[in-house]
Amino acid sequence: MRMKFFRVLLCLLAVLFAFPNIQAHQVPSVELEFQNLESQWRLLGEMDIAYMLPETRNVPGGPPLSRAAVMKSPPEEFARIRKETDNTLRKLLRFTFAGKDIPWRVEFPDFEKPTFALPPEEGDVALLSIRILFDPVPGGGELRAHWSGEQDTELIILIEEGDDPKIMSTLPGGTVLLMNLAGPSPAAPTTSAPPPPPLVQPVTSGWLASGFHHVLPTGFDHMLFILGLFLLVPKWKSLVEQSLLFTLAHSVTLALSVYGLANVPEKFVNIMVAVSIAWIGVENLIIGRTGKLGKQRLILVFSFGLIHGLGYASGLRDKLSSLPQDKLIMPLIGFNAGVELAQIAVLCAAFLFFWPLGKWKTQVQTYGSVFVALAGFAWVIQRVFFV
Repeated sequence: MRMKFFRVLLCLLAVLFAFPNIQAHQVPSVELEFQNLESQWRLLGEMDIAYMLPETRNVPGGPPLSRAAVMKSPPEEFARIRKETDNTLRKLLRFTFAGKDIPWRVEFPDFEKPTFALPPEEGDVALLSIRILFDPVPGGGELRAHWSGEQDTELIILIEEGDDPKIMSTLPGGTVLLMNLAGPSPAAPTTSAPPPPPLVQPVTSGWLASGFHHVLPTGFDHMLFILGLFLLVPKWKSLVEQSLLFTLAHSVTLALSVYGLANVPEKFVNIMVAVSIAWIGVENLIIGRTGKLGKQRLILVFSFGLIHGLGYASGLRDKLSSLPQDKLIMPLIGFNAGVELAQIAVLCAAFLFFWPLGKWKTQVQTYGSVFVALAGFAWVIQRVFFV
């Protein structure tokens, strides 16, 4: 019996170290700022070079390229990066005005500097500044950006509208309304018909999807934490309580971090997120035989929720950096609501898997908790020594 147990542990450990390193990864999204100038319409942003190049984009868990290494590239490599970035953007983006495709061009401001340099980035991620330019089209109509990214990617656009800027986002297959100009459409007869009313796109809609996709389908550490909660007491009432408590906690620290009131080193946070997963798995094995959920467990879930909120903040803070602080509430609400919906989805999937295995309930809980604990320990080692 003891030998069988250790064989299972070794198998789990072998599978575990095949897990992707989920701390440092390329950014599969395009974030832009729209500016409506009298002589020009333009979008500004910084692209993750690894996501622009065909050999490195769409690699599961793929790491970003090093800024320092890319800066040492020869001129022909820089020319290739510019060409591939242009090609990738044209595959991902399409722009229409009054329902018709309009031409656009891409410029690379980094190469226009007296001394060439990629944008500085704390994590040594290789980014490339871009400008997407349009010549204004006469007449009236809607200027829209159409996004054709992969399954879990986003197009995020900051739209400047006087003192009321807003962030809009969409998932693949969607569009973002950049502006709606009054006046007759170029293709329409010149009549006195009123211009079409502007479309209102809820600010929280894109952030709801962003929060959901933060967990599913690639947020392995978050999913394992939720599964760890499930394995102790697989009962809906207690799990929903823990899930809501966890969301409340990470909402607090996420908001504090985005508002600049909490600043904890990212590496420390990522290590503590891994520790929280290991802790939950080990605690399941220690108190699992009682089958009871004590107050200590709820305090622990809330405490780890505070840590996970700091983990979300590193990515979300960059997306919200251009938005005034009085406009942050709705994106934060949408993101946290999306995370909660994803957690409920993970629990639903766990119940569907667990239900036909009811007669092996104890074994599933035991070996599942061992797997969660080993996952946490493996990620701790990765994040301390290898990242």
